[in-house]
Amino acid sequence: MSDVSSKGGGNGSVSCKGINRRQLLYVSTASVLGLSFGIGYAETRRIEVTKLDMGIGRKVAFLTDLHINALGGVVDDIIGLVEEEEPDIIMLGGDTVDELTVDMKSVSIFLSKLEAKEKFAVMGNHEYWSGKVEGLAEVLKDQGFKVLYDSVDSSSAGKVYGLNWSEDRKYPQIEAEGIVLVHDPNAATSISGRALILSGHTHGGVALFGIEYSNSIYVRGLYKTSESIVLYVSRGLGQMFPWRPTSPLELVIVE
Repeated sequence: MSDVSSKGGGNGSVSCKGINRRQLLYVSTASVLGLSFGIGYAETRRIEVTKLDMGIGRKVAFLTDLHINALGGVVDDIIGLVEEEEPDIIMLGGDTVDELTVDMKSVSIFLSKLEAKEKFAVMGNHEYWSGKVEGLAEVLKDQGFKVLYDSVDSSSAGKVYGLNWSEDRKYPQIEAEGIVLVHDPNAATSISGRALILSGHTHGGVALFGIEYSNSIYVRGLYKTSESIVLYVSRGLGQMFPWRPTSPLELVIVE
């Protein structure tokens, strides 16, 4: 583009210099990135409540990928939404804490405010990567949660199978009859029988132009992996860093 000069009246002149194509590209790229980061940050504050009618006869609140670092903000919003739903059962799907969690007391305070007659939890990758498995397990048990490590327990909604995080993302073959609680949706390929699988881990991935990108086989939402197996992958309720492009927070309520 050429320079444009405009002379005005009075004692001087004003020069207005144009920008070339490379500069225009830089400005456009910066604008797109700024908008993307702005939207990505906004999605870390917006919680959607997804309700699934699975005919289980009880109300289950499924919370995953909380990544609790400190109380306040969206954490208080989560507590309020769970209170409104008055669930019979609360299930935690892993990554409740992470490497940035420095105060287990805050975690304990949060968990103490999640009220239900029955409470279950499994561990995710960040519990192991941060070395906080044992500390979190103690807090969970103190707050009435049953922590499941490749084990099964009973509930008013039927059997609850809890699968532990596997670093190689290979899981034991199980035939389930009830609810399977697991952090990693890839575990669904190892599950047969008649079950509802609740998982997280992906944070909803990234959805652009109708294409979904993720670190897992299953990205977000509802999948029917066989005639009698249904998988739901939650987008989760937190993150280590404040950016979630195309993926608002999600509280899942199953009935």
